Amino acid sequence: MRQTRVTTWGRPMETVAVVGYDDFTEEYLGGRVGTREDVRFVPALTRQEVIIEDGGFPFEARLDLAERRSREAGASAVITYWDFPSSLIAPLLAERCGYPYASTTSVMRCEHKYWFRKEQAEVIGTPRFCGFDPFADDPLAEITLDFPFWIKPVVGHSSMLGFEIARREDFDAALAEIRRDIGELTKPFVYPLGRVDLPEELARRGATMCMAEELISKGEQYTIEGYVHRGEVVVYGAVASMREPNGHTFSRYQYPADLPRETVARMEEIATKIITRIGYDGCPFNMEFFLEPETGDLHVLEMNSRLSQSHSDLFHKVDGQPHEVLAVELALGRTPRWRRGAGRFDLAAKCFVRRWEDGVVRRVPGEAQLAALHEEQPETLVELKVAEGQRLSELPEQEEYSYELADLFIGARDEAELLRKKDRAEAILDFEIG
Repeated sequence: MRQTRVTTWGRPMETVAVVGYDDFTEEYLGGRVGTREDVRFVPALTRQEVIIEDGGFPFEARLDLAERRSREAGASAVITYWDFPSSLIAPLLAERCGYPYASTTSVMRCEHKYWFRKEQAEVIGTPRFCGFDPFADDPLAEITLDFPFWIKPVVGHSSMLGFEIARREDFDAALAEIRRDIGELTKPFVYPLGRVDLPEELARRGATMCMAEELISKGEQYTIEGYVHRGEVVVYGAVASMREPNGHTFSRYQYPADLPRETVARMEEIATKIITRIGYDGCPFNMEFFLEPETGDLHVLEMNSRLSQSHSDLFHKVDGQPHEVLAVELALGRTPRWRRGAGRFDLAAKCFVRRWEDGVVRRVPGEAQLAALHEEQPETLVELKVAEGQRLSELPEQEEYSYELADLFIGARDEAELLRKKDRAEAILDFEIG
């Protein structure tokens, strides 16, 4: 039963269920978004309840739990800002409860990377790609591309089980890892796959299907953040994804991206064509691109059916509000509003503190170090990703090339100041890995 609450000035208080509720929701959104939007946030599922761990993921049971909690809390809307499986739980929960949200089929067209490429190919150019069965007798024989190419599961997150393949030996090594881990990674995908009308090829190949595609990751990478409201696609920001020297691992996400206005307009035009094709509406999205600096050519990497929480504090530092404001407005059926440049900084970034070799965490930054950093950089947020006693190779949701120790959210006047702050923060926050 929906519970009606009223604010002190007489307006009804809306309740929004969050798939992936965590401290960020409670402390950050509750204070910054809730105050503006007259909403309160309740957990449909906690962050821990949507992490895929050893032993599988009970998708249907978690969806049932999310429905029960949302109804008991009197929620009138649902949002998520997390990757798979949260991104698929949210539309299915909205279907059950009658909340405004993009259709499950349109979300699946985004989340299923092979289906997304097929739809993309109907309206714009795509890299060459093909599907293959990793459990076939000779999977390489199913791949119609020449070396080098990229392989990945058709569903996943955090670049897990994604590999660049330059030769047969690379493929054999990657295939061994995929065969070992893909069942666990894609198990949550089985239930939602059964809730949409799939093309015949996708239905036949199932959740463990993989794909190969031409390399497009040699240019600069950018992400546009936007939303769709009543069929209109709106882009409100572009973020640069800066990489480590290995060309795969992210070093930081930086906003705003240093891009000409016409380039962002081209990205928005491409996004509009794809989004119209897949029928996605009423929700935020982000779309990742590679830009070839020499030619100006743009290549779509993928579309995510959600906003990125990683970018939230960047928008707050530069524009004065986290972009979850837009997700809430859309979820409540309102027309979104956005303002630019109202924050304290001209530039902001999420910087990754990484370790490249395995080991056991012997010490993490303590209260004294965190206080010292806060004294020196009061606006810098620190999110520790490890705890003492953990072995790095056993951490969940890690990429294939490094281990994430902490995230730093830094605001600055310019890039030089940002990098100085980053280096200083890493020096203060001392980790010991043995």
